[in-house]
Amino acid sequence: MRISMKWNRDCRSFPGTYSCEIMTSEGYESCEGCKFYDSITKKILILKLGAMGDVIRTTTILPALKKKYGQGIHITWIVNKESKDLLKNNKYIDKILVYNEENVLRLKQEKFDVLISLEVAPPATLIANLINAKEKFGFYFDEDGHPSCFNKESRFYLDIVFSNNVNKRTRRTYQEMIFEMLKLKYEKQKYILNLDENEKEYAKKLLKYKNEKLIGINVGAGGRWASKSWSLDQIIKLIKLINKKTKYKIVLLGGKQEEEVKNDLVKKLKKLNINVLQNDSNNNVREFMSIIDLCDVIITNDSLALHIAIGLNKKTIALFFVTPPWQIESYGIVKILSSPLFEDHFMDDQYNEELINSISAEEVFEKI
Repeated sequence: MRISMKWNRDCRSFPGTYSCEIMTSEGYESCEGCKFYDSITKKILILKLGAMGDVIRTTTILPALKKKYGQGIHITWIVNKESKDLLKNNKYIDKILVYNEENVLRLKQEKFDVLISLEVAPPATLIANLINAKEKFGFYFDEDGHPSCFNKESRFYLDIVFSNNVNKRTRRTYQEMIFEMLKLKYEKQKYILNLDENEKEYAKKLLKYKNEKLIGINVGAGGRWASKSWSLDQIIKLIKLINKKTKYKIVLLGGKQEEEVKNDLVKKLKKLNINVLQNDSNNNVREFMSIIDLCDVIITNDSLALHIAIGLNKKTIALFFVTPPWQIESYGIVKILSSPLFEDHFMDDQYNEELINSISAEEVFEKI
């Protein structure tokens, strides 16, 4: 006669598709009598695929969710492949799912207690429509082909998406808005971003680090906003000032699409007898984090590098030309410089040479 086994399917350690490690190591045949049983009280799904900087600053909600719903919650986060490693080693997240067809099918079948949908565009809003959850916050894809809100607290954020004029007169950080959306208490919770000791060694080896003081200057800003990046002429002027008046060494930061720009800067600076370091344009996001972590000061525009620097508690000078600086929580470590032409070019996606030169190297140097 076959004996029915007991399985604690709501246990945090129950993997479902293979034998539980605790059960194996403790010699249990089933979950019956397991002294390590840890039941999940609520299942929460966070739907935030990208952009990468937004993924990082959304981590601020995690401790607040624990505080609101209890320590027994289980958090699943679905994210784009390129953003997955930003959530690595995050003690608040129980499961990270990469956005793909299989995981969308999985989520369509699974039940959750809470859905947190933080994007206003497909595919995120389309996925939100498929989720079975008792409580829903944020946005979904409406039958008119546009985003709508699950809850009234999310309406304000949608208004600033729909209207640049509303956005322009709003003076609230991103965190303040999403905390209100989720009915959480905002207490300036910090980003949750960390590196282990082995990861930190990457930057030291790459830059042949010898306890120098380093300033990282980020030259990249993604592809959407053509006038989001600071002028290369101003960057060169700033590096000349730093080289002449301080003992800092310079590290040029950027991704694959900035490789040509960085190489061009290095050549121009060599003609001025100034040597600088640079990150490997092919490094992955964890390696890029490692380099930022090694720097004492970061100078950057509104970009992924800014959010990594904040997450790693780096002193940062942030330059804004077209995007809203008030949405950045400074945490006492970020000095913000806004272009004097900002008001006339708010959310402008056109390239403007006067605009990208409107913050001077001297102004940035004073902040250093």
